[in-house]
Amino acid sequence: MSIDETESPGTAVGEAGSSGDGASAQPPPDAGPTGRNPWRETGASVATVAAFGVVFLVYALWLRGGFYDVTRLSFDVSRSAPQLVLAVAVAVCMCGHRFDLSVAAVATAGCFLTVGAFIDAGLPMAAALVLTLLMGAVAGLLNGILVTRFRINAFIATLGTGGLITGFTVVYSAGEVVGPTPGSGPLPGWFSGAGSLGDFQNKVPPAVSVLVTAAVVAAMLISLDQRFPGPDARRRIQGTVLGLVGVLLVGGAWALGLTAEFDWMIVIILVLTLLVWTVMKYTAIGHAIYAVGGNPSAAAFAGIRTDLISACLFVFSGTIAALAGILIASQQGSASPGVADPLLLPAYAGAFLSTVILSRGRFHIWGTVGGSIALVYVTDGLVVGGVEYTWTQVINGAVLIVAVALSTFLQRRPGS
Repeated sequence: MSIDETESPGTAVGEAGSSGDGASAQPPPDAGPTGRNPWRETGASVATVAAFGVVFLVYALWLRGGFYDVTRLSFDVSRSAPQLVLAVAVAVCMCGHRFDLSVAAVATAGCFLTVGAFIDAGLPMAAALVLTLLMGAVAGLLNGILVTRFRINAFIATLGTGGLITGFTVVYSAGEVVGPTPGSGPLPGWFSGAGSLGDFQNKVPPAVSVLVTAAVVAAMLISLDQRFPGPDARRRIQGTVLGLVGVLLVGGAWALGLTAEFDWMIVIILVLTLLVWTVMKYTAIGHAIYAVGGNPSAAAFAGIRTDLISACLFVFSGTIAALAGILIASQQGSASPGVADPLLLPAYAGAFLSTVILSRGRFHIWGTVGGSIALVYVTDGLVVGGVEYTWTQVINGAVLIVAVALSTFLQRRPGS
């Protein structure tokens, strides 16, 4: 598989090992001519999609109209926007064979900085947003320096910086909620509140939602097309069929009113995913990330500056995590200690689901977002059915264990 395919040729759990500190990975030989068993890989990845399909079929029979409502499903995605963004941050690092456990702390700090810079420092909200993104980049750079220069294990380094950042937010807030006061006035109306960026009722213009939908469908079909290489004649037919499918999907989404339910949170998620996918797939740094994720030693021999790429990964994940904090601030209009901590587990669960959703045991961006949304729907369906919301973390943990087990199975040597 070439390094510019949709899936990362980076390692999954079976190759990354337990340390996650970027040790050299050896590609597992399988039974097939390319060193893999395509039947086992395809069967396991399709089985994951089938399993979700069975769950949603059960929901259709059990909950009927109580769950399958376009507005409700759209609201679930919008409400979970910070979680989905955090999952993208995690997946970016995992594509390059790195773990970042500080993303939740960075998101919490981003929420505090967004609100605090406007309320306490009196900065314009636009300046506060830029400052927050810069903070995320600096936090990621700190992680990158600790891992690449000081050779600290990535788990320990990011866990430590996450603790430091969490401590700073607690010190700043004195363990209390930070939000608008009578003296400071409210947050800008375009950022938080009714009719704002974080308001589900504030729908985007129809032209924007249709354009974004078309771009997402095109990107996913391009990825699917490149998953099945073959003779030029077959590729032309395949491309024509997929093009017609894309037109039908976009037209169907518009006719069914799906695009009419897009709010700004949904658009931000989709645009971010498109941007990250484009960078990872079509740029030199994206190819380098995939190469480092696949085999750091081979990448180094090929002239790739692996330490620089690893540092860039942490900067990317920190910046994206700070964006998640901005979205939390927009939705809640305030900041509270540990507000993003519950998002870390589902973010990793969504990232690992990408390795078993139409994948060959490797991380990829579209699978991360799709798996995260499926996880949100699974959890919400149980809540609609009467299961206590407190079971959410149990479900997320179980899904993470299953995803890691399947990912390890995909990477396992035959007969081992």
